[in-house]
Amino acid sequence: MSNSDKNKKTNINSKITWTATAMCFLVAVIIIISGYVFMLVTDPNYGFRDFVDSVVGNLIGVLAGFCVFDILYNKLTQDAYAKETSQQIAKTLMGDPETMDAFSEEDKKAFLKSTLVSMLRDDDAVDLLTTNMGKYFDGAKSARIRKAFDYIITLEDKLTPDYETYDFPGLKENRYFLLDEEFKFTVKYLSGHDANFSGDHVCLGFAYDKRSLDAGLLEDGKDADFSKCIFNEDLVVTPEAIKYINSIPNDEVTAVINDLFVPTLWVDGDGGREEDLVEVERKQNGLIFKFKLEYDKTRMEHDVRIYFKMPRLWDHIFEVTLVDPTKNPHIKLKYKSDMDVTMYSYLNKEDQSNAGAFVKRADLYEISIKDEWVYPKSGALFHIRRKK
Repeated sequence: MSNSDKNKKTNINSKITWTATAMCFLVAVIIIISGYVFMLVTDPNYGFRDFVDSVVGNLIGVLAGFCVFDILYNKLTQDAYAKETSQQIAKTLMGDPETMDAFSEEDKKAFLKSTLVSMLRDDDAVDLLTTNMGKYFDGAKSARIRKAFDYIITLEDKLTPDYETYDFPGLKENRYFLLDEEFKFTVKYLSGHDANFSGDHVCLGFAYDKRSLDAGLLEDGKDADFSKCIFNEDLVVTPEAIKYINSIPNDEVTAVINDLFVPTLWVDGDGGREEDLVEVERKQNGLIFKFKLEYDKTRMEHDVRIYFKMPRLWDHIFEVTLVDPTKNPHIKLKYKSDMDVTMYSYLNKEDQSNAGAFVKRADLYEISIKDEWVYPKSGALFHIRRKK
């Protein structure tokens, strides 16, 4: 409502009030005069001077009463109208970000705090939230988030024939099962561009130990070899298998890895070719797969799809970790009937950490959280053993 509309409404209300007051006063005048005229006619002792004094005195008293009533009524109605107008203004501000842009950051924070006070009615709770929200606001300006998160893991009780072809250490002793993983998600950078998507290569990391994997997920130091990767996984194999991988000649390692892991990567629709894997970088603590893809590196949002197979030692933990704020995560793990798989969830929402967050059916675990954001570090552990 514009200022002119508000003024018009106020003027109309004032005119209605004064009109009603004048009508009431006129009726009172007629009644008073009629009464004293009757006394003047019927009472011989009641003179004209008495008539004038009585009428004037009573009219002054009635007029004073009506004036006081009108002033109080206007005051009350104006206060109510001002409150109603303030509420309408507040609703407009809360629902219109462009209007809020006209205010300073301090005004916005004060408005937010007053909203929290109204909702929580507890000073400690408000202080806790405002302190934490300040940290989240600072982090959100450069945060990385994931949407459309779909992670399908299939467990096979035997490795593929290619592992037999290369005489992979531990195969003959039946020490491994096979992990078949397909991972699709949309990643968005809220500010700037991420070096992992703007360089010459897009990388996937496979760490030999949990410490190196955690460094790749959460650290950016010089020793965190896997921080350059868009996805990291732990490669749990025998020490002999690590020695075998490191012994493969440099001109053959990429072809061997393609046969064993079948790593495939798509970014914004480009990929899915064997020749996309251009280099396998062998580190002391793992492997880094480098892909050469063609896509718009200036975008702040990318659609990613990852597929690979890899061996894993029996009786070990397989972990699915959400390292970024993730909306609507869907995780499905399928396994063979001769496998014993137990899941432990550590989602950050207590009411969804176990019951309600996942479905357990024959040879299947499925985690699906709809219309919710799940914050790091969250996920699930799967203990995988042979069924006895």
